Amino acid sequence: MADVGRHALRPYDRRGSKRRRRSMAEAPLGNISPCSDGRYTLTFERNLLHAQSQVWRAVTSEEHLGCWLSDAEIELRPHGRLRLRGQCNIDGEVLEVVPPALFRWTWPHPEHPTSEVQIAVAALAEAASRVTLVQTDLPKRHVLDVAAGWHTHLDALPAAVLGHRTPFKPDRAAAHYRRYSATLSA
Repeated sequence: MADVGRHALRPYDRRGSKRRRRSMAEAPLGNISPCSDGRYTLTFERNLLHAQSQVWRAVTSEEHLGCWLSDAEIELRPHGRLRLRGQCNIDGEVLEVVPPALFRWTWPHPEHPTSEVQIAVAALAEAASRVTLVQTDLPKRHVLDVAAGWHTHLDALPAAVLGHRTPFKPDRAAAHYRRYSATLSA
């Protein structure tokens, strides 16, 4: 396992709620990358002070997905169904599952019907993991909304690992939207 310094993980530790609230503001912005076809790819990384198996459960189980993303029905196997209802409403297909490291599915939307989401969970230490979320094939007119949405959902992931539900916060998403807008226009 890689040696992980305390500084690298500090914003995402699992101490008291005041610490968790502060970590949301400190979470790094995701990366918005233009593709040659005029579409965009989003990439987010989060370091969490939780074991890979705990984080894997948070990103793949129906119970835990509902804590940070949307209520879910999932058949966790290739060609299985992934249905999200709530803040996110999609009927996707599971493309790849490699426990406890990789989960990939389609994110069909009328404006980006071929979009895919991939979540990779890498163990950094016995009780530390890195989550990398990538969404592909996004049109420019949606990329800021999607970036702000994922950022807001990922802010809730540390609590979801512990089984705590965090409601989606539109005001936080709006603040993230402004941050992403400023970086994209710079």
